[in-house]
Amino acid sequence: MRKFLVLLLISVILVPQGFSFRDVANHSKLYPQIQTLIDKGVMEDGTFFRANDPVPAQMFWKMLLLDAEFDPNSATFETPLPPNMTEDDSLAQFIREAIRRGFIDGEVDFDRDRNVTRSEAIEFIVKTKGILTVKTPSNIFMRKLSNIPKSASYVPYFEAAYASGILEDIDIYDLKPKGLLTRRDFVRWLYNFTTNGADKKSTLNPRGAITRARTLRNRQRTTEEQLENKTNSSPIRIESLNGTINLSEVRSAGEGFRIPNGRILEEIFRVVESKYRFSEQLTEEKKEAMVEAAMTALIKALGDKYSSYIEPEKAKDFRADINGKFEGIGAFVELIEDEFTIVAPIKGSPAEAAGVLAGDIITHVNDEDIAGYSAGKIVDLIKGPAGSYVTLTILRDERTQKITITRGKITIPAITIKWEKSVPVIGIHKFTNNTQLDFAKILKDEVLPKNPRGIVIDLRNNPGGLLTSAVSMGEFFLDRGDTIFFTDYKAGKNSYNSSRKGELFGQKNIVVLQNKGTASASEILSAMIQDYGIGTIIGTKSVGKDSVQEITNYGNGGSLKLTVAKWLTPKGRWFHDSDKEEEQGVIPDIEIPDPTPEERKQEIDHQLDRAIQEVLNR
Repeated sequence: MRKFLVLLLISVILVPQGFSFRDVANHSKLYPQIQTLIDKGVMEDGTFFRANDPVPAQMFWKMLLLDAEFDPNSATFETPLPPNMTEDDSLAQFIREAIRRGFIDGEVDFDRDRNVTRSEAIEFIVKTKGILTVKTPSNIFMRKLSNIPKSASYVPYFEAAYASGILEDIDIYDLKPKGLLTRRDFVRWLYNFTTNGADKKSTLNPRGAITRARTLRNRQRTTEEQLENKTNSSPIRIESLNGTINLSEVRSAGEGFRIPNGRILEEIFRVVESKYRFSEQLTEEKKEAMVEAAMTALIKALGDKYSSYIEPEKAKDFRADINGKFEGIGAFVELIEDEFTIVAPIKGSPAEAAGVLAGDIITHVNDEDIAGYSAGKIVDLIKGPAGSYVTLTILRDERTQKITITRGKITIPAITIKWEKSVPVIGIHKFTNNTQLDFAKILKDEVLPKNPRGIVIDLRNNPGGLLTSAVSMGEFFLDRGDTIFFTDYKAGKNSYNSSRKGELFGQKNIVVLQNKGTASASEILSAMIQDYGIGTIIGTKSVGKDSVQEITNYGNGGSLKLTVAKWLTPKGRWFHDSDKEEEQGVIPDIEIPDPTPEERKQEIDHQLDRAIQEVLNR
């Protein structure tokens, strides 16, 4: 319970002020160093830090590039990956960037588990920080080394790192260039460069050689004292698994604030523990449940239907697909304002065949009222083996109805293609790391060689996915430098621009199909096509999910899903009605109602028919 209370307070202020490494005491020198990197987003906290363990290549490149403010979400996709790495690898963008910078050979397999040496680490840190090196090391520096030849290729990098404040005397007196880099030293070196004002000195001068080590020690001592004073001045005192932690006044966006009613929250728990009459019921599990409930209510009070705190058990179950991975009804779902909502049925799934629609709210499963049930429990009720039945009571347009679904085996293709009257209809069903690769292959192998009159892009019931995928998909239609969309964070705007001339640039005979199941990343693509006049949008208004969420996983197994940005179209449109406080969605150029359940059974699709007509009539 104590640890969860720490997480609760951290989630309030959204700025981590203490990590959970059990083997790093808060009075150690490592504490401010690690905390600085966590605050910068270079590291994530965890159970154990293991300071003396070596640093594998996968950890090294991710931390080094994040510390250099590399954003994997805005990286180019032009640089090829090593032969043994795929696009859906979480490390792919970091390795691609290292290849682009000339640090890694992209034509050979990448060994993610190979431990990095000290000389390799220093060379790439110096290069990443933009520190120039000299051909000949200074005599001042060489006198500090013992048994190291001046001609050694790594010596200029070590001198540049020492002159810039990355390395300390202890590193130089015991150089060990071929030794393995430890996690302790890697964190310390990155921290040293930050706290020394990002110096970029390449060599030593006599005065600098005398004063730099003293300055480094003083700066580090000052930082540690500031952290200690900041910690000890806190008005909020709580217990953690690692001992007593004091959370101080923190700063966000440049303004100081304290956790509202933090003392009251702590006092409530103290009073409950000391005075509750049925104290025998206050098991550790019960206390933890109380704190989890407080965190859930805290985020709910934001009034943002896309933000939520998901308790550990719910998070575990909620991350599983409603289709049970392989067998089930086949639908994307989300808990929205405590309502178990169908975001979109999966293309070709039993749910779609039975008439389940995006926006349907499930109220009963096999006549069992699910109000107040956890997401995991609802999933358990719905999922089941292929061939079995489940009856859902759904709320649609303020009317309830029952739908019986025969469960089946589910596959979720990212891209499909079919031809209607010589017109290719490309269905984009989700945005993943591989969507752009599948789309490019279909264009190259099946579409462009036939030189069709036009193309239909079907985004109906596409719930979205990765922003990086939306970027790479947008590039197919634009010229180099064209804006795909903007993201508006608390700290300011970012623009996502095309890095290349796309295969479909200049193609104007394009029709996009959308409906009320078209959301998020698919809306980004639809709105971009509409803004540039690339094609005609047919169907019904899209969902209007005009915000970006970030998932933060915590050590207790819980997850925070928080809205961190809104996105805008290339023309700066935001699909939100400020007066009505609701999303508006992408309005189609030609509105055609979604097929009715009866029309679906008869395979009647007026939206697709009109799309084909639009292509052929141009």
